[in-house]
Amino acid sequence: MIIVTGGAGFIGSALIWKLNEKGLTDVVVVDHMGEGPKWKNLVKRKINDIVHKDKFFDWLESLPKGLRIEAIFHMGACSSTTEANVDYLVENNLHFSMRLWDFAAKHKIPFIYASSAATYGAGEQGYSDDIKKIPSLRPINPYGYSKHLFDTWVLRQQHKPPFWAGLKFFNVYGPQEYHKGSQASVVLHAFPQVRDHECLKLFKSYRPEYANGEQKRDFVYVKDVVDVLYHLYHSRRIAVSGIFNLGSGRARTFSDLGRAVFKAMQIKKEKFEWIEMPLQLRSQYQYFTEANLDELRRRTGYKGKMSSLEEGIMDYVSNYLQKEDQYL
Repeated sequence: MIIVTGGAGFIGSALIWKLNEKGLTDVVVVDHMGEGPKWKNLVKRKINDIVHKDKFFDWLESLPKGLRIEAIFHMGACSSTTEANVDYLVENNLHFSMRLWDFAAKHKIPFIYASSAATYGAGEQGYSDDIKKIPSLRPINPYGYSKHLFDTWVLRQQHKPPFWAGLKFFNVYGPQEYHKGSQASVVLHAFPQVRDHECLKLFKSYRPEYANGEQKRDFVYVKDVVDVLYHLYHSRRIAVSGIFNLGSGRARTFSDLGRAVFKAMQIKKEKFEWIEMPLQLRSQYQYFTEANLDELRRRTGYKGKMSSLEEGIMDYVSNYLQKEDQYL
């Protein structure tokens, strides 16, 4: 059995797609489904059960003795970078994760969890995932802080699962993110604008060293993300544990992203409109992110190619956003 928390969410449901593609169907989803459209992410998936996150630990304790859990993928979290309720983030992203880590360590279950590039803050110290540098990072939003708290807690633990990995996800985009609303990728927000108006609105720059549209992020395609997650599962007996960056490895501008969307939609004339950024975001905005993947490749043996921004957007637009069925 494989457990995926956040299994109805963006990366979690994409991971289950990957597991199914590899013939793995003994999967338990842990999530809070609510009344939104997240359930659609699971319609085509083969799973064994869905457990509400608030009942999860009682469910774990009720499992028959001898039942083998092959791995826990802890993808569940409040992932909103604008969430202001710090108490909620600490309880949901830190304390829940701590309890699950302790369970995995006690029962010797491989544990792979979602961290975030938001832990790097404004990037003053770069984007190295050297564990010696992690305690000195300074996140600039409460979400990043909650993830940083768990990363630093993990590094202090003496009692660990037999294999564990934290993944600092950079800007992930791709199918299965449709329920995320304002927190969905710029690619998903760009698609209807370009389709309906042949124009894309992007935030102005408020730093003189970056022209409008020249802010840079590491945009990583969700299919590449779940390839790495599956590799960690498959290599869990030989890979070295640690906290690793997971991005494309190359920073690209928002203008590059926009041009890739126009091209994927076969619209030759590109048109951009520069709009004001909400005041509450300006102090939390990252102008540059880029994942160094050296540690991931060296310590886990992952050799897969990461999609270019153009390749990922072409697949996303052509094979999902422009299709009637947009789901993996």
